[in-house]
Amino acid sequence: MIIAPDPQAWKARQRLPLHERILAMPPEVCELVHKVNLASGLDAVPVPVAPTPGLRRELGEALAGMPAAVRALVDPLLLGVCLGHGLGSSGITDIVADAEGRILGCVVLLDIGMLAPHGANSWATWKENLPFLHGGGNGDYTLSATIAAPARDTRAGAMQYLLLHEFGHVVSAGHAFLPAWWAPVPAGRFAWLDLSWQVADGRFLPQPASDFDWRGQVDFYGQRKLGGDALVDACAGLERSDFASLYGATNPYDDFAECFASYVHRELLGQPLELDVLAAGQPVARLESFWDSPRSRVKRRFVECLLGLEEMDMPAALAA
Repeated sequence: MIIAPDPQAWKARQRLPLHERILAMPPEVCELVHKVNLASGLDAVPVPVAPTPGLRRELGEALAGMPAAVRALVDPLLLGVCLGHGLGSSGITDIVADAEGRILGCVVLLDIGMLAPHGANSWATWKENLPFLHGGGNGDYTLSATIAAPARDTRAGAMQYLLLHEFGHVVSAGHAFLPAWWAPVPAGRFAWLDLSWQVADGRFLPQPASDFDWRGQVDFYGQRKLGGDALVDACAGLERSDFASLYGATNPYDDFAECFASYVHRELLGQPLELDVLAAGQPVARLESFWDSPRSRVKRRFVECLLGLEEMDMPAALAA
């Protein structure tokens, strides 16, 4: 939770159009991210980045290309998109509160340094390979991701997919289908959580039918890296699970954010979403599309209902 020294400044920014809520990370944001990085054993030191005209143009393109239903869900909840270096991950979402703990809304933080060298496909490929060893220790297995056609294989394309993921977190903060990530896990039922997860001793664990080999060892931003056999086995297990991606299988919040982003990207925007296993640089297998598989049925209906695309009785826990 970020404590705002000037709550009115954040609320004033929230009244701007979405594409104008772009700013360098304020000091209170940098301070919190630095504390979290230190507690997590990460060396990254957050530094604000001023939004240049080029960055504003790319982010504006990414936002304008999103469906109106997505923008409508996010608009009343998003305080701003903050830019910086040294976040420790490509993107972060957190809530902002005043000194009395009253929640003002959410901020999305983007690490421009991690996005700078990439188009959409190279960024997605880089991220998918983060949990795994590179070189000979990996048995020459790697992953190759395609999330954009050549004309859209740009940094703006990468920004759009990353923002869709982070906007999934924003949406979950404004609804009650997941526990609040900034508070102790309460007892009770949650519409999204209960699809694939259970709570044991205050920890989130996958339900037995959703778990698979290596799922618990996949670590995207830590120091622990897995070898080639684990890559192949984890991908095979993913295809038998009800998770949309390896990243989504790490915790219930990223489970929802990955489903939200990938559904909007593929099903609404009609963009490619392919993941290939390579051996010595050559494709040897393509993972089955989550949204083409019967295993996505329940989560598809949930996301479509949330976006107002399907008429159905919403679970009570989905109410704002």
